Amino acid sequence: MSSKPQESKEKKTADFEAVKKAFHDEMEKAQREIDTASAEIKKLRAELKTQGAEARAKTSARVEELNKKVDETRAEQQKIMEAHLKELHKEIDFRNAELKHVTAQEKAAVEAQAKTLREEYDFARNALTASLDAELGEWKTRIDSALEAADEKKVAAKAAVQAKLEDLRAKQEAAQKELHNLKQASATAFGEVHQGVRKAIGQVKTAVQHARSDIAAA
Repeated sequence: MSSKPQESKEKKTADFEAVKKAFHDEMEKAQREIDTASAEIKKLRAELKTQGAEARAKTSARVEELNKKVDETRAEQQKIMEAHLKELHKEIDFRNAELKHVTAQEKAAVEAQAKTLREEYDFARNALTASLDAELGEWKTRIDSALEAADEKKVAAKAAVQAKLEDLRAKQEAAQKELHNLKQASATAFGEVHQGVRKAIGQVKTAVQHARSDIAAA
């Protein structure tokens, strides 16, 4: 193997390792922010059960502020994951095509690169599905909070929002099924199924917001 092709392969490897490290660093930073905010939310939700009206209002406002921060951080985290997966998929396809034309001497090196790319792809894919799972779990908790708020209302007001709460539970279950399908999807189908999950979670989010508005107004 001549020196120039060898230098080119070494540069590609170094570039990939730099991109990989930057990705992992960003994921860890975002996850720390999410975990810190989520821990405070959990603590505040527990305190809400024993607080008076004035304190509850302040605590609820803080929970909403933290919820917004978690949602924004997770959305940005998932955006980075999606971009990383897209680039990895392109690189894997390139390496697979390259294998058809390399010499026997070069084959082992290209196969090793393809294997490294597939391992990183699997890691990023698992990280994305885990993030979506955590997001859906958080919305389930918010559904439970909406149900608790409805229970505190008088019977007539509770009946007025019951249909929406039932629809809310149905949407959450539908999103959970979509997420299960995503975990089982092939690399080729992953992008399309992922869009279905995002749409389903978006419907849950909208339904929760509408139900909570109705409960507050009841």
